[in-house]
Amino acid sequence: MYSALLPLFFSLFALLFSTLAPAVTVVAEGRALILDNDLTSAEEAALQDATQQASMQAAVYVSSNQQLRDGILEIDNMQVATLGRVSDIKILDKKVIGRQYIVRIQADVNSDTGCENGNSNRYLKSVAIAAFPLERPTQANRGGLADIEHGLSRKLLQRMQGIEFLQPINATNINLHPNLQTAASRQLDNGALTTVVANSRNLNVQYIVSGVIRDMSMVDQRAAQQDNYFIDLYNRLDYKSKKHLRTLSFDLFLHDGYTGALLWQKRYQTAGLWHYEPEFRTGFSSAAFGQSDYGQKIEMLLGEMNKEVAEELRCRPFSARITRTDDRTLWITAGKLDGLSRGDKVTVYRRSTAYSDGLMTQEQLTNTRATAIIEEVQPTFSTARLSQDSGILNIREGDVVKAW
Repeated sequence: MYSALLPLFFSLFALLFSTLAPAVTVVAEGRALILDNDLTSAEEAALQDATQQASMQAAVYVSSNQQLRDGILEIDNMQVATLGRVSDIKILDKKVIGRQYIVRIQADVNSDTGCENGNSNRYLKSVAIAAFPLERPTQANRGGLADIEHGLSRKLLQRMQGIEFLQPINATNINLHPNLQTAASRQLDNGALTTVVANSRNLNVQYIVSGVIRDMSMVDQRAAQQDNYFIDLYNRLDYKSKKHLRTLSFDLFLHDGYTGALLWQKRYQTAGLWHYEPEFRTGFSSAAFGQSDYGQKIEMLLGEMNKEVAEELRCRPFSARITRTDDRTLWITAGKLDGLSRGDKVTVYRRSTAYSDGLMTQEQLTNTRATAIIEEVQPTFSTARLSQDSGILNIREGDVVKAW
């Protein structure tokens, strides 16, 4: 009986394994023009093209703007969002025909459907962590926890430093929300938006994480303010009672670092037991606070928040600012340290200011449908080449490039 079941068992095991590790081996061809007899650069570009073609053959989402120009079909703005990662590349053949360098490869493509947009997360994303101001500062008096405004963001900063695709920037001394009651209901206030854009230019950040602490009060205010000695003694002896619970509730906001636009927000909340006497001031970052049940519950909440923010940023596009233009060449504020390589493609977005009905200004990015190819890569900046003059496309300093 068991021997009869063995083939079925191995079949199910093979099916499960193929589901967990769906790797596909494909053969693809890449081409590149030979410029100035530079065969090395042409081979590198052709290999890059072949790798992209392999990804497309395996599982790919392609969004492109196609147009006819002089009777020739062009793909001027191709955004390739692969659903897999290419590995184990083997060059099967390479040759030169006319001015073209042609490479044929065999590669394995492993499926990765973690992001709906196919983001491969190869690029490093910079994110500034700003302060979390208190909406009701008097609630921090119990325990002397006023330093939570900066301490909460510092703890998040420390946790995010361990995430390989993020570059967290310390901006914990910056308060982005002068009006805490209406903070980021849609977008930042006009004045705050100016501050965000100015700081993001100085820090060169793609994203900004900030928040507002809404509540950190005792659940049972009567127990917290009890003056009767015997009732107070009873409350202390009854240390596991819910009357000792203290809440923490805060809103977290994710903004675009170049426009200030609100991309994502979520409210986080928890509660833990707080047994310290009203006059005892632990501070937020002290060992005494960390040993309390309240402090431990907050640490657990921060762990959950860190994972969700990282997941949200993982599927966001990489972006960099254009600092200079000259004919078809762009200079951008990202380089080798950010994961860029020669031959990578980025899409150019024009930055402009829009006015609402109330004459309030709002920064916006418009896709120009123009693709630039990275040519020279330095540690912290790169140059990219357009298919036509940047002046024709009205691309200027301060515009942005994006990649997926």
